[in-house]
Amino acid sequence: MSFIFRFIFNSNNPHSLRSGPLTGDELKVASEYLIKEVQVREFSKEISALKKENSIPKGSNLRNLNPFIDSNGILRVGGRLEYSNLTDSQKHPIILPKSHRLTNFIFVHFHLKNLHVNPQGLLCAVGQKFCPIHGRNLSRRIVNDCITCFRNKPVVANQIMGNLPAEIITPTFPFNVCGVDFMGPLLVKPVAQRRITARKMYVAIFVYFVTKAEHFELVTYLTSEAFIGCLKRIFARRGKSSIVYSDNATNYVGAQSELKRFSDMLKKPDENVSAYLASEEIKWKFSPPRSPNFGGLYETGVKSFKYHFRRVMKNTKFQLRKFLPLYLKQKEF
Repeated sequence: MSFIFRFIFNSNNPHSLRSGPLTGDELKVASEYLIKEVQVREFSKEISALKKENSIPKGSNLRNLNPFIDSNGILRVGGRLEYSNLTDSQKHPIILPKSHRLTNFIFVHFHLKNLHVNPQGLLCAVGQKFCPIHGRNLSRRIVNDCITCFRNKPVVANQIMGNLPAEIITPTFPFNVCGVDFMGPLLVKPVAQRRITARKMYVAIFVYFVTKAEHFELVTYLTSEAFIGCLKRIFARRGKSSIVYSDNATNYVGAQSELKRFSDMLKKPDENVSAYLASEEIKWKFSPPRSPNFGGLYETGVKSFKYHFRRVMKNTKFQLRKFLPLYLKQKEF
C-alpha cells in the first residue's frame, strides 16, 4: 500500500519524485488509510452516530469505550488519561474489529516482533497502540496457530513440589541471594566471512531469589576465569551477593576455589579492613550433582530465556554484530 501511495505521488509530482526505501511517514500514512477503511466497514453505525454527535447505538461493542474520531478520521478509545505522560497511542489506542484480516496481521506482526511472546505478552504489546475487540481470545488463537511456538512447546510433566528454600521466602536485600546457571552453547561468527569458524558462546543467567529478577551475561568461554570476569561485571552493576547458588559444574567449583584464595589474601590487612572484607564474602552453595530440581528458580530462568531465543535463532549461526542486538533485546523481557 505504501508503494501505491508513492506511485500516485510520483505521478502527480513528476518534478519531485520519491525513491529509495520507504520512509516512516509513508508507512504511517498507508497504515492509517487501511485502518480507516476497515473501521468504516466494521463500525459504520458507530462512526455515523459520532459524526452526528449522537450516542452510540445500544448493543454496540464500543459503547463502554467512550470512542471518538481524531483529526485523521481514526476511531480511538476515549478515557481520562489526557494529561498523563503516556504517548498519544497509549492514551487513546486505535479500535480494531474482532474478526478482520488486518487485525490478524497486526497480531502476527507483534507476535514475531516480540520473539514469539505468549498470549498475555502479545496482548500487552498490541495494547500499547491498539484496542482490539475481544483481543484476549484473538491473542490466544494467534499463539496457538503459530507453528514455531507449537514445535517448541515442551511437554510439562506433573510433579509434587517440595518446600521452598528459606532464602526465597526470607526478606532481604534485592540482590543479596542469587542462583546462576548457563545456557548454550550458541554458535556465533566474529566477522562476516565464509571461512571464519563459528565460536561457541554461552549466556550466564542470574536469578535473584527475593525479587525473582533475572540478569543475563554473555560469556565467551566456559572456564573459571571467564566466569569470574562475569561475576565481577554483574557485581559491579547490581551489587555484591552474599550467597550464590549453582549446580556442581566443574567451572563453578574452580571459580569458588579462586574466590576463596582471593578472599584469604584480602584478609591479611588490619582487623578493621579484615572485618569489612569478611562481611562482604561470597558464600557459595552447590546443589547435589545431577539434580536440576534443586535449582528450580534459576532453571526456570534458563527456560524463559530459551522460550524466546530458540524460536528466533533455531539453528542459525549469527554474526556477532547481529547477535548482540538480539541478545540485548532478550534482556528487555
